[in-house]
Amino acid sequence: MTAISENNPSGGRRSVCAFTLLEIIIALSLVAILVSASLPYLFDSFAAAAGDRAADAITHRVQEIRSKAMESGERQKIILTSSGISMVTLPSGWTLQVKGLNDSKFHAPSRNQSWEFNAAGICEPLSLRLSNKDREILLSFDALTAQPTHDDE
Repeated sequence: MTAISENNPSGGRRSVCAFTLLEIIIALSLVAILVSASLPYLFDSFAAAAGDRAADAITHRVQEIRSKAMESGERQKIILTSSGISMVTLPSGWTLQVKGLNDSKFHAPSRNQSWEFNAAGICEPLSLRLSNKDREILLSFDALTAQPTHDDE
């Protein structure tokens, strides 16, 4: 801050403090640099949150279908596509891949591929991978409970 003197009506001098234009420009430049450096992290967190919401929606839908199979006593199935599962569409840029019990690696769901739940709520153990560029979310489901399992490594 720079002190500026000015005469006041009583004849004395008093100091008035103010910022110079150069100091304001430097401060705004520093703020702009900090904001531009943080934007990529902000956008990544938005993309990650969208994937987490999609994973939660898929888990919830799987539980709904399992409950429906057990309540009705009839087989129920979920249609798997690369853009999501029955009634759950993945956010833009996200894709779904599956890995069944006998598969050695993840692959895109085949045409009309479904995941069936019998009347007792039992299903094939299945792993789903949601991916978006450099972000991946793995969901593995238990055959008896259809609950997501967490592999502790």
